Amino acid sequence: MKKIFKFTYIFIIILSTSCSDDIIDKDPLDSVSPGNLFLTEGGFRTALDGVYAIMQEDLLGYNFGVYSIPEAINDDIIIGASGGFTFDNTHADIYPLNYDPSEFQFELFWKTSFQALNHVNTIIKGARESNLTNKNVYLAEALGLRAMLNYNLYRFFAPAFNTSESALSVPYRFETDGLLDIKPRNTNEQVIGFILNDLNEAVVIASNDVNSYKLSKTGIQALLARVYHETGDFANAITFANSALTDGRYALGTDAAAIKNQWEQDDSDEIIFRIRFDASDNGANAAMLAIPLYWSFPYFVSNDLINLYDQTNDTRFNTYFELDPNGSGSFYPKKHVGLRTADAATFTVGATDIKLVRVPELYLILAESYDKTSNSASALSNLNILRNARGIGDYTGSNLSNEILNERRRELAFEGFRFTDLKRLGLGFTRPDGTTLAPNADRFALPIPQLEIQRSGLTQNDGY
Repeated sequence: MKKIFKFTYIFIIILSTSCSDDIIDKDPLDSVSPGNLFLTEGGFRTALDGVYAIMQEDLLGYNFGVYSIPEAINDDIIIGASGGFTFDNTHADIYPLNYDPSEFQFELFWKTSFQALNHVNTIIKGARESNLTNKNVYLAEALGLRAMLNYNLYRFFAPAFNTSESALSVPYRFETDGLLDIKPRNTNEQVIGFILNDLNEAVVIASNDVNSYKLSKTGIQALLARVYHETGDFANAITFANSALTDGRYALGTDAAAIKNQWEQDDSDEIIFRIRFDASDNGANAAMLAIPLYWSFPYFVSNDLINLYDQTNDTRFNTYFELDPNGSGSFYPKKHVGLRTADAATFTVGATDIKLVRVPELYLILAESYDKTSNSASALSNLNILRNARGIGDYTGSNLSNEILNERRRELAFEGFRFTDLKRLGLGFTRPDGTTLAPNADRFALPIPQLEIQRSGLTQNDGY
């Protein structure tokens, strides 16, 4: 029964990509006459909502893949119970670290991202040509989305910026590019520059008149902080993280109930930007890393990660982890096993919102950025704000820099950050089963999908 369910999902995924050899979609909003759609503000909103729909519609886009792919390539999780399975098969195809350019997971993340980018570029072009009073609000949202989509493509398919600014990244597509234009890969330096240009243009004209289901001015400020932090521009990271934290709509939860509600019910003031999933929205992503309803535990949590927590006082622990009911003594990752739309009676695992920008990350960016700029007092202050919110009190140890990284690992576990942190910090990992990636290994840059190389002749990453 379990295997049938798994392979049914995989078959659907493969079938959805076998209808065409083209990975980058060539049929964006032009097919629905954008000249008419963009005559009203309602038309712009409809078009932007369409971008969010693209991001959530495919299992391997911003549904499972944005989390499940990077989580299969780090040392926070280890292979779990025999017979455990994942709907997207990342535990079998990606986790062993012998992935190649033909993996359907990479193809679909690439395809979904560029399909969304083509739609975004159509909106940007329409907004730049529009005479509507509030056109800049929609332009800013679209520019922010273009930056975020390209940033995630970069962090998946390119070496870390800090490793090599001249390394090949992804082709950055603009609103002025023709749909059929085949563009070569830009360098890391170019892609990060384009991302920052889009975000800096957007933040000046953006609005906070939207909720966390749309990309707001605060969300754009947070993305600026993230990109500046990753690329070592700590002064700007501090500026934009502090700016984002001035938005009173968002704040840290301060008890175990708040943490539980955030991850089980998608109810939290910590979520600045998310992709919303309702029961009808192609939703089974609460089965991302564990499927308790089907007694499937493909992953356990590494002792390295478990041992970083104060299991008695840390308010995150019982929401993030649960003991394997089969008696192995290991914990499985429970963070994404949302209950909001689950229904045990009908064996419906349910859907959970994909939380792409959260308040705790901003305090961690501030802590590390202040530490890197020799302001240890401010670094400690921001670290302790988060630690106290999580019930573990002030840090009193002697290695502040290391504790900041440990707190990033604790707070942001299973959200894809560990993969990025290992890359940007030039770290490797070795799991208990012996699978390993050396520091700065080629395989930290995922392979460009084979179908895309066949279509457009892009240069493949080293090591594939």
